[in-house]
Amino acid sequence: MKRSLLHIYFQSVTPIILIILLAFIYGSEVSAKTYAYIVADARDGKILNSHNSRQIIHPASLTKMMTLYLAFDAIRYGRLKLDQKAIISKNATMEPPSKFWYKPGQRVSIRYLIRASAIRSANDAATALGEAISGSEKKFIKDMNIAAKKMGMKSTKFKNAHGLTEIGHYSTAKDMLLLARRLMLDYPEYFNIFSRLETTASGKKIRNTNYKFLKQYKGASGIKTGYTNAAGHNLAASAKRGDKQLIGIVIGTNSSSERAKKIMGLFDKAFKIIPMKKNISKLAPLNLAKKTTSTRVVSVAIPLLKPKSFDLMLESVRKEEINYTKKRSNEAAIDSMEIENVNVQIGMYTNVVSAEKDMPNILLLNIDLLAGVDNASIKIRQNKEKKYSIFVNNITNVLAENLCVRAKSQDTSCNILKISR
Repeated sequence: MKRSLLHIYFQSVTPIILIILLAFIYGSEVSAKTYAYIVADARDGKILNSHNSRQIIHPASLTKMMTLYLAFDAIRYGRLKLDQKAIISKNATMEPPSKFWYKPGQRVSIRYLIRASAIRSANDAATALGEAISGSEKKFIKDMNIAAKKMGMKSTKFKNAHGLTEIGHYSTAKDMLLLARRLMLDYPEYFNIFSRLETTASGKKIRNTNYKFLKQYKGASGIKTGYTNAAGHNLAASAKRGDKQLIGIVIGTNSSSERAKKIMGLFDKAFKIIPMKKNISKLAPLNLAKKTTSTRVVSVAIPLLKPKSFDLMLESVRKEEINYTKKRSNEAAIDSMEIENVNVQIGMYTNVVSAEKDMPNILLLNIDLLAGVDNASIKIRQNKEKKYSIFVNNITNVLAENLCVRAKSQDTSCNILKISR
């Protein structure tokens, strides 16, 4: 009888003790709703203002910046393609909201998982993206922590791909700043996704969770919001005015309006004190590229832009390629151009802002052609008509012609320019 009573006693008490112990352990690691912020010049990373920036915090969905960083890395180095579809696992569908409500076995393009994670902050999309990159959630978390270590994020540990509160999942405002700056400088060809107020994903129109800051602040360009009860309202933000560029993190505010207001005030002060001109400090490559182990992606051809006209675009490309081949065989003089590199001028925009907004579409449309092109050679600058264009510099003539074929199939102007010697 005594043994039975003891057994009953420990059955009832043990869960309570465990809960207390877990709360104690977790509480010692991360304080709830720690208020912190940090602002830096994005060009060289110089810290301009900070408060509690080294204190351990809950990053919430700012975690997704690492998930997206690794997605961009996988795409650049050919381990994933935007036109591949990920098979949604039951594990991903079980993530709590905010979510996109995918179904197990559903096939979703990598492009749409990126949009759902970056714009809608969908937790199921983030987990599915991680599984597509590394093969499983467990392997992806390991890859996240390896990347964090290489970035110098000394006070960060990831336990999931989305940022929901979990024991052992923590960071600091300073570490989140390092990650945000990496995202901005290492993958400028994708960074403009964070400035979209709205977009579509899997047939749904979605609004950016960072809508307030993007809409209200001059020069706002991103990046990511986060919220949990334990974290409060977090924000990783960036803004550019002329050559001046800022990046900042706010942690633990009481509302989305408060976090936007706080970062805007910090940025206003910072813009007044940073110099107009400053060289961008290049970051050392992380060398994360490796052979993909994922079996959760399938190769499927889907449109990059304008789905209804994609078949027509492909047919136009085929016709242009046939005509070009015939033309090349009859014009030997052009063959000499094959040896020399050229520049390409794509689009015609009245101002820089318009060019920057369209640049992600141009890059995504030509992601396969531009895979081997150095990011530094892709720039927006004024053209001879005193308007603005996207320039891809110092590429082969064949690549230039292929870029123009695609651009013109989308009714976008494109010119091949000889390089002045």
